[in-house]
Amino acid sequence: MPPKKRPPAPNSNSALTSFGFTAKKTKIEELGSENLGLALATGSQAPTSSTDAVTVATTTSHHDVAGPGALTHDDVEEELDEDEEPVETGSGSGTAMMELEHHRLPKNWGLSQWRSWKERNPWLCASECGLGCAACQAAKTLLLHDKKTGMHISDAWVNGTVSSPLQKQLRKKIYLHRDSLAHKRAVEIADLKQKDVLPNKVEEMSSAFIDVTSSSFRAAYTVAKERLPYSKMTPIMKLNELNGAKVGPAHRSDHSCAAIVEHVADEMKKRLVSHVLALDSRISITLDESTVHGRSYMIIYMRCDVTGNGDVENDFLDIVELEKGDAASIYNALKDSLQKVGIEAEFLKRNFISIATDGAAVLTGRHTGLIQKLQQDFPKLQGVHCLAHRLELAVTDSLKVVSGCNHFEIFISKLHSLYHQSTKNAKELEKAAVELNMQILKIGKVFTIRWVASSFRTVKAVVKDFPVLANHFRMASEDDSRTGVERTKYGGLLKHLISTGFLLDLAVMKDVLRELQGLSLRLQRRDTSLVDASRYVHQTIEVLSEYKIHAGITSGQFKGVVLRETQPKINKPQFYQSILDNLRKRLPDSELIAMLKPLDQHFWPSERSDVVLFGEREVGRFAKLLGESSTEAIEEFRDWKLQGSQGKILNKLIVACHTVLPTSAECERGFSACNDTDDKTRNRLRAPSLAALLFIDLNGPPIEKFNPVPFVLSWLKKGHRTSASWIPGPRPQPAESRAVWSVLSP
Repeated sequence: MPPKKRPPAPNSNSALTSFGFTAKKTKIEELGSENLGLALATGSQAPTSSTDAVTVATTTSHHDVAGPGALTHDDVEEELDEDEEPVETGSGSGTAMMELEHHRLPKNWGLSQWRSWKERNPWLCASECGLGCAACQAAKTLLLHDKKTGMHISDAWVNGTVSSPLQKQLRKKIYLHRDSLAHKRAVEIADLKQKDVLPNKVEEMSSAFIDVTSSSFRAAYTVAKERLPYSKMTPIMKLNELNGAKVGPAHRSDHSCAAIVEHVADEMKKRLVSHVLALDSRISITLDESTVHGRSYMIIYMRCDVTGNGDVENDFLDIVELEKGDAASIYNALKDSLQKVGIEAEFLKRNFISIATDGAAVLTGRHTGLIQKLQQDFPKLQGVHCLAHRLELAVTDSLKVVSGCNHFEIFISKLHSLYHQSTKNAKELEKAAVELNMQILKIGKVFTIRWVASSFRTVKAVVKDFPVLANHFRMASEDDSRTGVERTKYGGLLKHLISTGFLLDLAVMKDVLRELQGLSLRLQRRDTSLVDASRYVHQTIEVLSEYKIHAGITSGQFKGVVLRETQPKINKPQFYQSILDNLRKRLPDSELIAMLKPLDQHFWPSERSDVVLFGEREVGRFAKLLGESSTEAIEEFRDWKLQGSQGKILNKLIVACHTVLPTSAECERGFSACNDTDDKTRNRLRAPSLAALLFIDLNGPPIEKFNPVPFVLSWLKKGHRTSASWIPGPRPQPAESRAVWSVLSP
């Protein structure tokens, strides 16, 4: 029996564009925002595996895809004999040679065999990874959006990875895909595109995709901004859906939330760094090392002009896990972190002007400390020992010198233990406050590792609660239900509390700590510069010098409580003098501060004759340190002093002056946020996830000012799907119903 003849092949000179498809891969990255919608709706971003797709095409109509020129399963056996021809290697015409050179054919297929299959199935394309379907690739996004029951979208055909070592198996896969519902729907979409019916639908659907995906991005951003676990993404999306917001089936899980948060943080960080690099802004860095849940982390902040208008601020940059706590590990981690965000060594040599750290030897050591290692790479880098930490050291030194301070500290510690270790005593104190119609403040510890402001709050609480404490001690000392030892203890506490000596000590501590608290808070402010900090220190020294000569309470009553005469244990003049001496010793004006002072008008002389040559040498040195012309800087500085005009170089010096960080307090705030974010109620976060959460939390705009659209577009350009995409697998089951729900929520 003669073999069955195929119908004549259609004209093979036309391209696949007769189906409305392009033969080349269209990258979303190459599209403008006005064309992005078309790419999203048609799925024209082909997978990378099909970059070299074979694009030989014919003029066969869409309905001919499974028509006369295509084979059915009954034709398989007959085609086995016809199609099994050897692979063509070196012979043939010049055109065939060119096609063989540019095309990558399926394994064991010859060129004529491939062209024969392409004539019958124009949607076929081939790459290094295998066969693919151009129709399904082009309509992928719409297929996911319009997915119907029983429609299975083959990732292998979409990605161009269909392969088989046997030709028979490969042909069978082609037949099965040709007859699938998803492929037929892709061909229908191609018909619509060819008839120009699709563009309006594309524009409408692309806008809908972005809106739906934006809802997911806002939810993930809220999770990061409010320091919530990733698992809260699911109920937030459900709440949005119940409130009528446009939400899709995808991007509802904790994994999706983590991916979105990391993407948004990465894009924000790129924008920040690229903007700083474009402005060529000078930067200061502050860092600190701490332990979070048993793991050592280093947090990094950058201070710079972020707008080019002199708007200097502190921005969280990164948090990295340290393998070791030595200077070499910290140095390598800092260098890797800066390089990862795009800050290269050449930029740092020009613009890295200072680094602020606490006094740890691993950071400030003269021979092997971090600053010493950095100055080997950047010789002009200035190191700043945190002034807030220096202030704490000055207070500690004074407490060690003045002997009476330890008695005061012991008594305050007894009050703290008395009411924090016994709920009975705390309730009795509240009862005593009610009898006096007063509100009590919480009594904490004093002179601990916390900032001096914490000690001031404790002393302030004792002063405010003084009558309540006296009333409670009196009642407890007369309470017959207590043992004799307890009554004696409370009687001794009352005796010490109402003594004029203790009250004088309390007044001295309150006056000193109030001023030191104000200084500490000023030093920790985000907008405080190194020159501002120096001015605040000198002002505090002047105020405490005046307090030294003032007398306090000597006798009588205090807040209605009769006092008994005793001598104070703290020598007031000695204590004040010790504080003043240690402030001058621990917080002197460094050489860097001396260079920066002339750039602050607060330090200018009052007489014009003294202003003429004031500060010119220091300004020249600072300009030379920054690599600017010292001669031009001095001339512009002189014009500023005498005429009030500021030149370009002088403006750079002033901005650089404000860029120098006085403290590392920003790192302390960062670790507080880190502890709130990575708390013990959630799984331990990876360092990149933790860094992304902190970047959004500490740097990102408030939720109402967050625009998710640019981040959605960059998300889609990277090949991620929209929130409207179909999600395979079983749907989450609703919670098990309870009878009480009908009563609680009718």
